[in-house]
Amino acid sequence: MRAYSDMDFPEAGRSGSRLRPTFIAVLLAAAMTMVAYVNVGAQKRTEPDKNPTLVLESADNNENSYNNGEFMSILRGNVVFVYDDITIRSDRATWWRNEGRVYFEDSIRIRRGSQMLTCDRMQFIRQNNRIDAFGRFIYVDTAEQARMSGEKATYRIDTRYCTLDGDPRLVKYDTASAETLTISGLRMFYDDSLKLATVSDSVVITKGSLLARCGSALYYVDSGMAALRGVPRVTYDIHQVAGDSIDMKFGKKSLRSASVYGSAHGVYIDTSGAMRDTSFTHVWGDSLFMSVADSGHLDSLRVCGKALSKNYTASRPDVVNQAGGKIMLISFLSGGDVDRFRIWGNARSTYFIEENDSRGVNEATGDSITVVFRQGKASFLNLAGSARGLFYPDDI
Repeated sequence: MRAYSDMDFPEAGRSGSRLRPTFIAVLLAAAMTMVAYVNVGAQKRTEPDKNPTLVLESADNNENSYNNGEFMSILRGNVVFVYDDITIRSDRATWWRNEGRVYFEDSIRIRRGSQMLTCDRMQFIRQNNRIDAFGRFIYVDTAEQARMSGEKATYRIDTRYCTLDGDPRLVKYDTASAETLTISGLRMFYDDSLKLATVSDSVVITKGSLLARCGSALYYVDSGMAALRGVPRVTYDIHQVAGDSIDMKFGKKSLRSASVYGSAHGVYIDTSGAMRDTSFTHVWGDSLFMSVADSGHLDSLRVCGKALSKNYTASRPDVVNQAGGKIMLISFLSGGDVDRFRIWGNARSTYFIEENDSRGVNEATGDSITVVFRQGKASFLNLAGSARGLFYPDDI
């Protein structure tokens, strides 16, 4: 074997004293880089997992297999998993341990505080903190007395956000009333942290004698507030309101109020026996506010901005009473009959008066007008401020 020396590499021999420190410095730098790389890799490997640990508490039967680097468990009978504050139960589950993914089947029940979730099939993905449920999904919150259902749902465990598809439906129960509130549409989103349901496409809301339809709606489960958008229409008993947007407030027993904004239109229909006829009252304005008494009857209708009303009966639709102004208030008696009209701001009215000793047409203008009704018909009229009135007897 030949031994090499500096004579074989004369250039290195001549400059060896200069190259050795440089070579050592390069080695030290490379070593430090390797150490830094190893430390960074170790730091990444030891970073704490932000998601909670999925723990298998019980199963009657556990079959384990290992294939292509994947450890899989097939669990049967009384399967119970615990994940943070969630308990998941089923009769069958397949657990891919490396992936942190579990597929549940048969008698699935999930408990989280006051909330219970059931479905036919479900997949849990620990990495995404997500539950995908399929088939007869039902979500019940006993604290809020609310129930949601659909054919498919995705539930985000960390944000408590749920997406429902396949005939989604929300039902709000009330112990004080047998009438439940139901909301349905083509798609529904529920934010449990805000107790807010968002429903879109072909929305239908029902509660007792109330029926509402719109393009989209927001409903706050805890406060009973609903915001209707997209050509909303609300029918309450036989009365109707419509506009660009409608906000409703529900009480324990029934609707308490409705606020209509933009191109507001309301229809009040009186079928009381005292009239022996059906009376129709239409009101229009920029906005309309409807309040409902505890009895369930209308308490008042308030119209603001270019307020206009027209009243007529089914037997005489050509005889139309009209009133208009900036603001209009229609108040009702406890039985639901119209009590009086009040109009403020450039008030004007044309009413057909029918009394025993006086029949005719009364035209009036003023700063304000009050029309009092008896048995569904205008009885007398009161003017205030710059008042001007004309009465035309029926025989003229």
